[in-house]
Amino acid sequence: MTDQIRDPASLPISRFMAAALSRHSGLDGEEAELFQRVVADLTTALQVGHICIELNEEQCRIMSRSAVVGSAGRVPLVLSGKRLYFGRYFSYEYELSEALKKMATDTGGSADSSVEPEVWPAALRKDPDQQRAITIALNNRFCIISGGPGTGKTTLIVSIISQLLARQGPDLRIALTAPTGKAAMRMQESVKRQLEETGLESSLVAQFPDQAMTLHRLLGLGRRSGRSSEQLGETLGDDVVVVDEASMVDLAMMWRLIKALKSGARLVLLGDRDQLASVESGAVLADCIDSLPENVAVLRKSYRFNEEIARFAESIKSGQAADAWSLGSDAAQATVSIVSSDWLDRCVDGYRAFMRLAVEATDPALYPSVFAQFDRFRVLCALRKGVFGVEEINRRVERALTGFRPSNFAEHWYPGSPVIISRNDYNLGLYNGDIGICLPDPEAGGGLRIWFEAAAGSLKKYLPAQLPLQEPAWALTVHKSQGSEFDEVVVVLPEIDNPVVCRELLYTAITRARAKISLVAREQIFRAAVERNTLRYSGLAERLA
Repeated sequence: MTDQIRDPASLPISRFMAAALSRHSGLDGEEAELFQRVVADLTTALQVGHICIELNEEQCRIMSRSAVVGSAGRVPLVLSGKRLYFGRYFSYEYELSEALKKMATDTGGSADSSVEPEVWPAALRKDPDQQRAITIALNNRFCIISGGPGTGKTTLIVSIISQLLARQGPDLRIALTAPTGKAAMRMQESVKRQLEETGLESSLVAQFPDQAMTLHRLLGLGRRSGRSSEQLGETLGDDVVVVDEASMVDLAMMWRLIKALKSGARLVLLGDRDQLASVESGAVLADCIDSLPENVAVLRKSYRFNEEIARFAESIKSGQAADAWSLGSDAAQATVSIVSSDWLDRCVDGYRAFMRLAVEATDPALYPSVFAQFDRFRVLCALRKGVFGVEEINRRVERALTGFRPSNFAEHWYPGSPVIISRNDYNLGLYNGDIGICLPDPEAGGGLRIWFEAAAGSLKKYLPAQLPLQEPAWALTVHKSQGSEFDEVVVVLPEIDNPVVCRELLYTAITRARAKISLVAREQIFRAAVERNTLRYSGLAERLA
């Protein structure tokens, strides 16, 4: 597997880590050189999302002779079979697998394993996949519900929680959580909307959690409290924890969550295994789905997607590049289209209604509608850098929208200017991925503030100078768009092939759209991406199985 790591020595951190450990390895000569190459490979692998690397027999022999390599315990490097880990990540993987195996076989002590289909929404009663999901969630401490957008995951969660509340009473403590602020807010809104549509008794609705929060906030991570994250996690007192967008949760975060659960708590993971894995290391959701089938319900039917988008996404997911390109090139259908020279015009058209509304709105009572209009459309890019990267596309789109700006405002901040936060600020309550819009503040004489959506439909505002690190949000990377949905998206691929542009990235980008997709891509690049299936190396699936 080390042969598959691209240019390990090119990363400064890889060279530094290899040299630092080599000084204490107890090896010399050719063995020391091999040791350094292997550690550089491992460091690079971790940087691109792998948990471990697999060694050949010669590498195993040399590494096992080193003073800094062990088979377990508190050592810098762990050699487990032919897999080499950094010690911390070996502990994450081993402890997580042991905890999940125990949870997977625990029914939660439920004396009543029956389900009550008469309280399910009509659609659920006709869908055997959804029925299986409810049965697993009610009868097990650990449950995974996997499905793409529109497959009814929120409907399921409302049904599951309502039945757990009916059985165990109002003292049941429930946490709704997601990896990012945007995903948590969307989860909260979806549950609220579903509760309004189900017609449950008001006394039962009142027992539902009124907000969803990020995993960082749930676990108390990020604040300087003088306690470790493990100590913070020990205080988690919820009986049921539901995690949305679980494909985005990396190995370390999932370990922290499992360590924080109190004895007997239930854990329900919602996600789409075909989406991009976490930005950090591991692919925990996919590994769990592969190895714990008795705890997994896979939802196949979409209740929301346009049929053409569903076919396009399915072709990409299954690696059928020719079929997907043919569908996008079919002029007979307007939902999915491949565009070339006029793509920038489409971006301007997509934001035209938003800019008009943002410029005209001066009453904060209208600002929720400004946010709603902005969330109807988005440009998604595969890369940050380059001619077709986020940074350049943001500049081009903003330049093209210059005519919509009022002339009496500064170039950087003007009504309608959108930003995305790229660094957490726990004091301000702003987190990586939060999107704000620049709008006037009547309480400040019409001075500009950056407004952000908050809980229960409210808004919060900040001076531009208060904001942590941020950047324009006309275009987002596909990674940053996870947990969001838009009516229409323009997906921009680079002109030169890049290993980052893979099937999972394309599928994630396509499934952000509810109604329309415009794809800016060369056929050769598109086909290469669809045929490139990204794998994350770890031992978690094997340990769970």
